[in-house]
Amino acid sequence: MAVGREPLMVRRPVARPLNPAVRAEPSGIGSAGARDPLAREVKLLGALLGQVMVEQEGPELLERVERIRRLTIAHRAAPAAQRERLSRELAAELDSMDLGETEAVVRAFSLYFHLVDVAESRARVRVLGRRERAESRGIVEGSLADAVVRLRRSGHPPEAVEALAARLRIGPVLTAHPTEARRRTLLIALRRIARLVERLDDPRLTRDEDADIRRRLREEITVLWRTAELRAVRPTPLDEVRTAMVAFDETLFTVTPRVYRALDAALDLAGGDEARSGRATTGPDTAPARAAGDSGRTGTRQPRVPAFLEWGSWIGGDRDGNPFVTATITSATLAIQADHLLRGYESVTARLVQTISAVVPLERTPPPLASRLAEDEVALPEVIRSLRARFPDEPYRIRLGAMAERLRRTRAGLTDVVAPLSGRYPDPAALHAEIVELQDALVVGGLARVAYGELAAFRWQVETFGFHLASLEVRQHSDVHAATLAVLRAGHEDPPAAVLAQELPGTAGVTAGEVLATFRAIADIQRRFGEAACHRYVVSFTRDAGDVLAVLDLARLAGLPSPGAATTGGFRPATPTLDVVPLFESSEALEDAGSIFDGLLADPSYRPHLAARGDRQVVMLGYSDSNKELGAVAANRALHAAQRALVAAAHRHGIELTLFHGRGGAIGRGGGPAQRAIRASPPGAVDGRFRVTEQGEIVAKRYLDPSIARRHLEQLGSAVLLASLPEEDAAADRAAEIGAPILDALAASAEATYRELVWDDPRFPVFFRTATPIGELAELRLGSRPASRGSRDRAAAPDVSSLRAIPWTFAWTQARMEVPGWYGLGTAVDRWVGEQGPGSVETLRELYRRWPFFAAIVDNAELSLARSDRAIAARFAALAGEAGSATWARIEHEWDRTEHWVRELTGRRRLLDDQPAIQRSIALRSPYVDPLSELQVRLLGRLHATPEDDPDRDRLRRLVQLTINGVAAGLHSTG
Repeated sequence: MAVGREPLMVRRPVARPLNPAVRAEPSGIGSAGARDPLAREVKLLGALLGQVMVEQEGPELLERVERIRRLTIAHRAAPAAQRERLSRELAAELDSMDLGETEAVVRAFSLYFHLVDVAESRARVRVLGRRERAESRGIVEGSLADAVVRLRRSGHPPEAVEALAARLRIGPVLTAHPTEARRRTLLIALRRIARLVERLDDPRLTRDEDADIRRRLREEITVLWRTAELRAVRPTPLDEVRTAMVAFDETLFTVTPRVYRALDAALDLAGGDEARSGRATTGPDTAPARAAGDSGRTGTRQPRVPAFLEWGSWIGGDRDGNPFVTATITSATLAIQADHLLRGYESVTARLVQTISAVVPLERTPPPLASRLAEDEVALPEVIRSLRARFPDEPYRIRLGAMAERLRRTRAGLTDVVAPLSGRYPDPAALHAEIVELQDALVVGGLARVAYGELAAFRWQVETFGFHLASLEVRQHSDVHAATLAVLRAGHEDPPAAVLAQELPGTAGVTAGEVLATFRAIADIQRRFGEAACHRYVVSFTRDAGDVLAVLDLARLAGLPSPGAATTGGFRPATPTLDVVPLFESSEALEDAGSIFDGLLADPSYRPHLAARGDRQVVMLGYSDSNKELGAVAANRALHAAQRALVAAAHRHGIELTLFHGRGGAIGRGGGPAQRAIRASPPGAVDGRFRVTEQGEIVAKRYLDPSIARRHLEQLGSAVLLASLPEEDAAADRAAEIGAPILDALAASAEATYRELVWDDPRFPVFFRTATPIGELAELRLGSRPASRGSRDRAAAPDVSSLRAIPWTFAWTQARMEVPGWYGLGTAVDRWVGEQGPGSVETLRELYRRWPFFAAIVDNAELSLARSDRAIAARFAALAGEAGSATWARIEHEWDRTEHWVRELTGRRRLLDDQPAIQRSIALRSPYVDPLSELQVRLLGRLHATPEDDPDRDRLRRLVQLTINGVAAGLHSTG
């Protein structure tokens, strides 16, 4: 939000044109008003929305929205003595609306937030550009170049920096966790609007072009006004796959090689080229002092940076608690991914056909290239004949045209579209070999810049995405594997089809036959797309080594012919090649993670498997369930201790360990800045490797804008490089040695406080169900998966113990309490200081300054508190009535304590004083979110009091769900 008391929408009668000041405002960066372009864009989009509202609904709606907005802002700003009167006026305004007017008001505020998000993303891109231009060296803090410069200044020679970059591996994994409240239709429409707004920044626009852009913006906003906010039906798993493809199509395909190029250019800054060529490098500061516009030799030499981004996805593969993800779905997912990817490759080659137009006489064509063209003549005679007619002396264009046709045929084959069988690529390695061959021919022909420019970017794309786009990871609960093995062993590994088709106990729709079919699907995917397409199998709720070994047993058993294969001609599928990933997420599993892992690595039946996988092991840590079980402080302590124990076990057994962090978007699910979490890792936990889930609304927030996506990926890479240094580990070790005993005491106290609220108080479940919109969330159709484990009812409002962590956190966010992000910290510090004496406060302050891990706990609690709202939360708590008063009093008391100690430990007078941009965004958004929260409270109250057979009940529920979407957009947070 950027405009404080500016009107939400500019009012005007239907027949009046746009406000002339808005219409005639210059749009270039250097124009008047460009000193605050965010405010200008928010005002413009608000004005256009206001005009559309008047056109579609009449001026009365706009006037109503303005009255509500002004009353809400006045209430926040008023002295305490005046708030009661303003509260009554706001209540009267809200209560005077019928259900139709209420829905229109909710839609107005919700759509406004979506448009503000567009403007704020544009503002963030401008800030990034401004920072880069302001830096004399063109090096932005947190970028890959910044990391390389820091490495050099700390005394690391160019060879060591390059060696660290060579072993860098970062794995962002997109998941289907249902925390994206916006429909795919809305996401795509907002990207169209973002592109139009971006064009308004162009100082070269004529008046007619400017007017046309604004006309198109009105058109887009009009369509959005008439577009349903809520999904009519719950999305299927394949719908979720297609939504993820929006991020790939918009950014990931093109941004990925740009990130590699950024690191490759940064290595030139490190001085490596000078060392190789014999040019003098007088010290670590010499290369970084080079002018910002000089990117060294990148683009004129073979890139020295590997394809270090290992994109993964759970979408279409995550079947833990989701019986709607089947083997058929998993196979279809890869076909969708391959279709999008290979279309991208075809576009790249088609573009290169138009650009690499160098003329080479036939007799001077490099022999390898001539040989490859001869092969093309045989495999693609008509295509080559046409290309030779168009480009008689341009062999590079002919070769690229042949590659484009081979890719088209390969795509057809992988997606079961009819196309000629000849000329297809058997695997990504064949395509990669042809790109390398073409690069070599260009270098021989004196065109090194062409070879190592856009063609190198294409090579990086193939190295990263193969033919599969993102490695599909399968996840299933350990109980499902145990139940399946029990069925198979009872039937001597060959039970009849009827037994395989029976539902496994406690699995809500999963059968042993489906489990075996999953492994067969993985084998088939590897055969069609390559091993990299699907080779990680995540075991949810791993409790012992047997849970990992069970997956390998099932993979072996899945190679048996299916029942009836002998009479139907069935074939024996190959056993899939798997990397089994244990997932530790419960408090007990995290506590025992080191010993479980140690036992697994010592198991004589597992170690040969691991040796065949290069002695590399991925272990996943779950942030969501541990937080729900223990509370924020104790869960963070358990996760940190588990990482230390896992690293120690890996070192004892000589294993390369990669930790995979199952972080969500909300603080209560491990959210917060990823780079801060990386730097807070215990010694040895990073070492050049990092995997992390990217969930729900975080995908759109980080990956739909190319500039923001590149910034995020560079921040990840920069943090991993710096966290991999021995001196970083040594500093973290010293801080942990002092802080670990203190944190243990704080965690024990915080856990006890949290458990007293959530698990020990029998009144709490009723409070949670009535004081939050959890029941309505369960029916919101955000994702294909049910809201609770062990349930096939996707609309059930479960009890707290079975409730998944996502709706748990989402519900607290909607109620403006964010309890999972901070509860328990205040009492823990209060008790520890009381036991240790007043001087111990300074000990904690010093720990906050010197130990990044402890600082992350405090900072995350601070952010959660800052995004919460006491007054609104009290309104939700009142829904629980007198029975919930004691629970709310307990939450309020802990709120006071935690906020007090956060300010004491950080030394800040107000929350987030060190992050003014976030502080300002929260302060400016809150008054606009408040009306939606007020409406949600009132609607929930009416819904709870409405009988099941009342004809208004369904509409009330739908209105509550609309407010949920609006509040999620306004807070930029769900679960």
